[in-house]
Amino acid sequence: MQKLLLLLLLTAGAAQAQSLDLLPPGGAAVPPPPPAVAPAPAAGPRPAWQGGLLMGHDLFRVTNQRPAFSVGQYRVVPRMTTPAPGFRIGFWARYNFGPGRRWLLQPEASYSRSQSWHRVTNTAAAATAPGTPSGTDFSAMSTSQDWQRLNLALPVGYRLTPRLLVLGGPVLARRIPTGYERLDQGYALRIVESINHSMRRNGLAWQAGVGYELGRVLLTARYERSLLHVARDIELDGQRYAFRHFASQVSFGAALRVAPLR
Repeated sequence: MQKLLLLLLLTAGAAQAQSLDLLPPGGAAVPPPPPAVAPAPAAGPRPAWQGGLLMGHDLFRVTNQRPAFSVGQYRVVPRMTTPAPGFRIGFWARYNFGPGRRWLLQPEASYSRSQSWHRVTNTAAAATAPGTPSGTDFSAMSTSQDWQRLNLALPVGYRLTPRLLVLGGPVLARRIPTGYERLDQGYALRIVESINHSMRRNGLAWQAGVGYELGRVLLTARYERSLLHVARDIELDGQRYAFRHFASQVSFGAALRVAPLR
């Protein structure tokens, strides 16, 4: 019996010594290493071609170095202080190129609509004389001009960061005539007809701004100014009067990417 107990004690001691030999110095057990985690796949390169829809809000106004014009018996004062709200809708395409595809060319085709106003005063005494036919003339009035245009913008941009970019480029515009102009109808007030017919059909402008990409949406803020006169030379009663306007606007837009789908 004593031999059996001695054999059990020797066996237990040997097992304990073997377990102590497996411990590192200091006696602390080392946990098993965690399983290896595969690295996250790197983001793919930006597609070379993209495209989608655009919409925006415009603040439009006409500008001129002269605050007022004399056109025959009328004094015309353009409203240049307060911009008129407008809108635009259209389509865009984008070509990304260069190292890391940080450069972009983004053609845009859009329809826009805005207005401008003029204050017209009739300086002729006959305008208020008794017996003047109603609707043939006036003493003072405000008249608005409708600016409906088809625009083709060709901005070039550069990405400062993956989200922030700057862009700028030329804009070609084609003004859509009003109903009176298309039908070649006369106006009740001849000075209004003269102002409306002074607006040019074709225009060229330059724009510059910044953009910020949020997923599929590019938010932009741009300033645009015409390089050519948008209105020139009023003609009234066979005489021509210098009347040269420029146009400028601040635009806030959103370009929604619909292609490619991924």
